[in-house]
This record gives sequence, structure tokens and C-alpha cells, in this order.
Amino acid sequence: AVLMTGCVDLVVSEFNCTIPGIEPICEQLDIKMICLDDVAKKANAQLLPYTAEEKEKITSQIIADALCGFKNRKEKLYGTAPAEGEKRVNVMAQHGFDKSITGLSEDTLVAALGGTLQPLIDAIVSGKIKGIAAVVGCSNLRAKGHDVFTVELAKELIKKDILVLSAGCTCGGLENCGLMTMDAVELCGEGLKEICTALGVPPVLNFGPCLAIGRIELAACALAKELNVDLPHLPVVISAPQWLEEQALADGAYALALGFPLHLALSPFVTGSQVAVNVLTEGLKDLTGGQLIIETEVDAAAQKFEDIIKEKRAGLGIDNGINKGGDAIC
Repeated sequence: AVLMTGCVDLVVSEFNCTIPGIEPICEQLDIKMICLDDVAKKANAQLLPYTAEEKEKITSQIIADALCGFKNRKEKLYGTAPAEGEKRVNVMAQHGFDKSITGLSEDTLVAALGGTLQPLIDAIVSGKIKGIAAVVGCSNLRAKGHDVFTVELAKELIKKDILVLSAGCTCGGLENCGLMTMDAVELCGEGLKEICTALGVPPVLNFGPCLAIGRIELAACALAKELNVDLPHLPVVISAPQWLEEQALADGAYALALGFPLHLALSPFVTGSQVAVNVLTEGLKDLTGGQLIIETEVDAAAQKFEDIIKEKRAGLGIDNGINKGGDAIC
């Protein structure tokens, strides 16, 4: 999808997230490909093995090839070479949202809350925020189209007053559709809308790239510590709806090991073993507290999340902020 915009001058691949199948698109658009690792080598691509000793030489070549690619792309698209000092033509100028709020972490989340998790805890106890959903992972055309499941799921969750945290390629789609701006507050349920407006944060928070998914776990641990409960008891759910890479499955297994319910819109490669299926979907409930949920429809996935969060809230003794004894949990 990015290549077809005509904005790309050079494709440089190492190992992670190198997707086969882009070769004919690059060939048609005259986009040069360079691979820095033989594992990532694709047809019609130049293999330029990276070594620390030659990093400056390799970097200089990549920059030179990118500049050459820009000149060739400009001539092909517009029939003219760029004049000296001319700005790059952005054919996607009307795409995306400039006011997206990004770059959060477990530390900046606490800072945004005034230096303590208490405002978030109070919002959860009161029911204004029912729970938290981490929507993470990849983009994948197989799950209803590029970013479609991710974006529509996030919309359904915030409508149900469920705060969404994101990390990985999911962030790109969520940003491009405006869910990481303050304008997205209008899509929220009344409780989440009130909290986001008061704190000045969007209902979908960007925790960074895929390698930062673990930082969401740090935020969950801090919340569990404040509430003095185990991780599986938190009203927290995880979804990697459009997973593509093995790394996403590793993150998913990590979530299950911590005791969180994990949703996937595409089944992992475990269906050949009924034992594995039974352990992941049911057995883990008694082992870690986790559970694998495969759901291919957005509305059904959001409803299952809401049901699980209500169950977790009941386990904590909170129902709109009041436990069975009549006192707030905090």
C-alpha cells in the first residue's frame, strides 16, 4: 500500500518485517531494492551485506541510491527533474492526521495522569472507563483488508468506554484514521469521553513500535500493584487482530503467559493439534488465567471483550464503582 503511493524512492530491507511479494510492484514503479541480510534477499534486489566496519560506506551508498530514486521517480511521475532547492512533492498531502498524539510510555502515561495512576483507577472503579484493551501487532490484508479490523475494533471498544492502548504496526492505521487525535473523543461512550476530555488525551494511546509492546505490560503491572491484585484479575484484554509475523505470535504467547485474554482474528498454526487448541482456548484459564479467543467478526470480538471486562470487574467487586458491600474498591 505504501509503495503504490509513488512516494517511495528506495526499499531497504534487513530481517524484521520484510515481506515477500513486493518485487513486481517495485519493478513496475522503478523502485530499487537493497537487502542488508541474505535472509531478507528478494528477487531483483541488490544484496549489500551490512558490517559494522563498513557502516559509513554502506550508509553513503544507500543515501546516494535514495537520491537517485527520488530523481527518477519525479521524472517518471511529473516529466521533469526536481529543480535545485525544490521541495519534495507529497502526493499524500491530504492523507492522515497532523494532530495525532504519539510517543507514550508507561512513564508518560502516569505523567499525563498527574504523576499517579489514581485518576485512571478512579475512572475504572467509577465505571467511566470499563477497562483497557491493548490492540497491537501487524497489518494484514487477510483480516478484512489493510488495517480494517484494527480500526473498526478500536472504534467499537472506545464506543463501549474501553480505553485502547496500541503498539506496533496497528498504530499506523489508527493514526491515519484519526483515532489518536482529540477529535476521536466524539466517537467514545459518555464515560470515556468525559475522562479523555478532562485529561486532554485521545481514547487510543500510542505506545510505540512492536518492540515496545512489553511497555504496555509494565503499565498493567503498575496498575495491578496499585490495586494489589494479580494481572489476570485486571479488566484488561489483548488483541493482535491482524497478526502477520512470528514476533506477533511471540507477543501473543507472552500475553497468555501473563494471564490475559488474547484475541486473534486469524487463527495461529495450532489447529493440527486438538490438545494445543484445548490448552490455549480453555486449559490456560486454570494455568495462567489466560485464554486464546479466535473471532473473525469485529462486533462479536468487541462484545466478547466487553463481557470479559464485566466479568473481571465483578471479580474485583466493582459494579459502577460499588462493591457488594457498598464500598468502592479503593
